[in-house]
This record gives sequence, C-alpha cells and structure tokens, in this order.
Amino acid sequence: MASSRSNLGYLPGAAERTGSPVLDRLNAYSSTVESPDRWAVATVIAVSGSVPRPIGTSMAVRDDTLTIGSISGGCVESAIVDAALTAITGQRSLVCEFGFSDESGLSVGLMCGGDISVLIEPLTSLAEAVTSLIDSDRDDAGALIREIPLDVAMRGGELVAPEPRAVRAPLPPVTLGPGDPLPQAFAEAVGTAAAPVAEIVRRGGCGIVAVRDETRPDCPTVRRLFVESRRPRARVLIYGANDFSTAIAQAASFLGLHVTVCDARPVFATRARHPGAHEVVVDRPGEHFARECAAGRVDSRTAVIVLTHDPRFDLPVLDRALRMDLAYVGAMGSRTTHERRAQELVHGGLPQTAFDALHSPIGLDIGARTPQEVAVAVLAELIAVTTGRATSAGIPELRHTSGPIHGSRGSDSAAPDPDHATSDPDHGTLSAGPPAPSPDPTTPPREEPAAPPHPLHRLGTALTRGEAMISWI
Repeated sequence: MASSRSNLGYLPGAAERTGSPVLDRLNAYSSTVESPDRWAVATVIAVSGSVPRPIGTSMAVRDDTLTIGSISGGCVESAIVDAALTAITGQRSLVCEFGFSDESGLSVGLMCGGDISVLIEPLTSLAEAVTSLIDSDRDDAGALIREIPLDVAMRGGELVAPEPRAVRAPLPPVTLGPGDPLPQAFAEAVGTAAAPVAEIVRRGGCGIVAVRDETRPDCPTVRRLFVESRRPRARVLIYGANDFSTAIAQAASFLGLHVTVCDARPVFATRARHPGAHEVVVDRPGEHFARECAAGRVDSRTAVIVLTHDPRFDLPVLDRALRMDLAYVGAMGSRTTHERRAQELVHGGLPQTAFDALHSPIGLDIGARTPQEVAVAVLAELIAVTTGRATSAGIPELRHTSGPIHGSRGSDSAAPDPDHATSDPDHGTLSAGPPAPSPDPTTPPREEPAAPPHPLHRLGTALTRGEAMISWI
C-alpha cells in the first residue's frame, strides 16, 4: 500500500514516489488519440492515508467501458468508469474523491482506509498534448502540466453541486521535453506558482500546485495545476557477465530501470545472454565506469552492482563508486572476498566510512540460491535502500548477518552440518553434496601447498593469485 499525506498544494515530497502517469502509459494510450471523443483519462492527483496506488496512477476509459490500466485495484473502478462516461458525455473535467466506505460497507470507497482524489478528463482536452508527446518519442523523460477544476464534482460516488465562482479561461496543457524551460506565456499566467511547478519538473514525479491571486489580501486559489514529470530512467550498471547478471538485468528492466551490463570478455558480454539489458558493453569495468562518470551519465540515482569477483576489475569500480553519492553500490562475493576487498580498498586510501556503504555480501537475507532468486534479493535490497526502508523492513541485509550466505539457517551462528555440506572456496557458500568418504588410515595425509602472499595494492591491479571466481585471461 502506498501511504502519503494529502497534497492539495505543493508538498516537497510529492514528486518523489509516483505511480503510472500518462507519461508512463504513452504507448498504451497511443491508440486512444485516434478517437479522442470516445475516451477519458482518470489520474490520481492526491492521496491520504493507506491507498492501493500512489499519486500519478492513471487509467483510460472508453465510452463502451473498455479500460486501460487501473486506479485502485478494484475498490473504486466501477465508480470511476461511471464518472468517465459522464466526462465523455459532457466533455468536461471532473475531480472525484473517494474515501473509506461507511459502516454498512456498501458505499463506494477504499477498504484500505485511505482517501483518494481522481482527476477525470475527456481525452479531447489532452489529445494534442498526448499526440505531441508520442510524436516526439520522449520515452525517457518529459513533463505534462494541465489545469484541474477547483471544485470536487463527485464525492463517494455522489455528484456534488459546484460552488459559484468567477469563470476563467482554462490554461491549455503544456508539454516539456528534457531540460525545456516553462513557456514564457505559461509562466506569466501562473505567476509565483511557476517556481514550484519548475521544481516538480526538475525532480521528476507528480504534484498539485495552487495558483493564487496575490492582488487580493486573502490570496485566494484561482487555479490548480497538476504537474507530472518523468526524469530519465535511473541507471543500473552491472559489472561482470554471468548467469546472475542475466537475471538481475531482466528483473531490473522490469522495474523500469535503464540497465547496462559491462564485461571485458566478448564471449559473455552479449545481447543474446542479456535480453533485459538496454546496453551490453565489452570493456574493462574500471575504464567503462570512469568514462560514464566523465560523461555525466552517473548521478545520485545510479546503482552499481559488481559481480566480477576479480580484484583487477572490481576494485577500480568500487574505489571510485564508493567515493561518490550514488543510490546503491553492491558487490557479490563471499565474506572472505568482502574482507579482502576491505583490506585492499581501505589500505589503498578509501575512507572506512565510505567502504561501510558497500552492500556486500549483496542482497537481502532471504535464502536465495538460484540466479533468479538472487536477482530478487538484490533488487529488493536496492528498493529498500532507495526508499529508506532498509533498516526497518524486518528482513536483514546479508551484510548485517553472519554464517553461510545461501540457503536457510536457524540462526546467524548456526554451523553447517559437515556431513551434508561442502565448502565452496570460490563462492564462499555451502552447497549440498554427498557425505565425504572416510580417509584411508594407511594413506598419509596430503599436505596442502602454502598460499602465496597476498599483496596490498591500491586498485588491486597487480594481484597475481589465481583465486578469482572468474578467469579473465
């Protein structure tokens, strides 16, 4: 359930987490502009309490009740369809409010206990703007600003008589491309409200902005604007191509993230192996990440996921990434690998506080084993971190636990059964296996060769031990 305060007016947090606005459904709505007089678009413009969908969620309704999308998961859809038909017939926009149902449970409302305001517009008023956005192919970013009625036309499924007001000519919808300023005529028409409108556009998201008449002592609200904006997709940079990168790329793409997979080995860094990735790059990870940073394509919403397990490749990326203000930096590997990384990076000059931001071992502690399960664990951790829920969701991050990484464990200190598990020194995990045969008492014990020294290097480029999970050369 999404939870938010009502935003009847601009709220600083209104643009942070939004649903599926018109901008996100452009492809789905492309067929509606062929007959705009038959369609209406319903958009959630304000919420309070616990509600099924957040601000910005939209759906389209045709005059024969065909729908695209959903607003509340079924709670108020029938009432929205009725209101949409009214909007189509009268060719006017409506604001409808729905709240928790009455004691009988029979009225239209949200059984989850929240309140929701929905703007319903005939598509004829939006057709030109929607067509412009579709034709401009602004799939990655853009903004749509339109005026909404001051009065609520329907509350709890019942029509409400509007208050008498001075009639003002409505402002036409405004569309913006990435980086476009507000049109001068629009900015002049809304006065000081132009600043909060521009702020929502800059940050991305949705929100309502009130336009006030500042020539009067009481500064009454004379217009309300609904602003929905979408920044370029947040990026996920995955370094290391393997079965885990395939699964993580597919799942991250499903979440609406822009996914890049980079690996120095052309045989593994292929589009065929990574159908979910938007980009597959054959390059050394450290060099690729440095170029992306220099080009300004890495920002505070970027997530970096390192799967290489090779210090020659993962340390240059981690050393730079952990010094930046990124959304998430995670690295796959055993607890032993994590300690080696800490030794290399901290002794190489990375502040301990910066290293402590590394999510390693990567993912939430859900007992994931398969690449697909690991992808869920990693992306669940990414979502928890970026939404501020990482420390309160109840499921610990693997980096805050001890013991085997994969599989179930009764407690963090539970030791594995030596007769039914074998230690995998490469992965640092426990894998099920048959009991080890009893040693022959007549055979002298085999002496293991001593491990060569493990030198400390700032970026790990001169390490010579053949202990990486993946052989790069």
